[in-house]
Amino acid sequence: MCSLKGRIAVVTGASRGAGRGIAYELGQAGATVYVTGRSTQESSTDDRPETIEQTADGVTARGGIGIAVRCDHTDPDEITCLFQQIQDRHERIDLLVNSVFGGSEASLPAGQGKRFWERPPEHWDAMMVAGPKAYLLTTRAAVPLLEQSPAALIVNLTSFSPNQVAGNLYYDLAMQSINRMTFVMGQELRTSRVASIALCPGFMRTERVVDAG
Repeated sequence: MCSLKGRIAVVTGASRGAGRGIAYELGQAGATVYVTGRSTQESSTDDRPETIEQTADGVTARGGIGIAVRCDHTDPDEITCLFQQIQDRHERIDLLVNSVFGGSEASLPAGQGKRFWERPPEHWDAMMVAGPKAYLLTTRAAVPLLEQSPAALIVNLTSFSPNQVAGNLYYDLAMQSINRMTFVMGQELRTSRVASIALCPGFMRTERVVDAG
């Protein structure tokens, strides 16, 4: 990766999974990375040990500058507070990576199977709110700062399986919503210096995957 020293990045949902891995790589390239999520040293989520502070420390250890900021990306007020902090300190964002996602929490009621009529509606709510809605709320609030960059990029983490179902109906609809959202964002940002892409990393060896064997 080329040097990103001096660049300001925000990686949402970076306490674990793809978000953490991306934040680490940005740190390796020398970027200043705002690491956001709900899992902190004081209060982690879903009984998981990973936290945004751990990720921020990993970014710094790799040569970047990691800054942990707790933010629930389904809450517009917390999103506004996050970007106000960045405005006050840096006045711009060069890279926004949306990686938050709900639907895997142990607190959700278990379904009776993978088919849509066997899954409880809470799974739909979790995936669509802590997914496409969170991406949209976050990106909407970030655009004024992204426009202050000479060349900014929005990266939306997603899944794409052409002519196949991605996981199950609820998950597939959430991912397709993100894909379509990214396309329309790109169209509406064409006259700016901000681009948007959807990134499908495929199957990953995340912490949850390792724990599941």
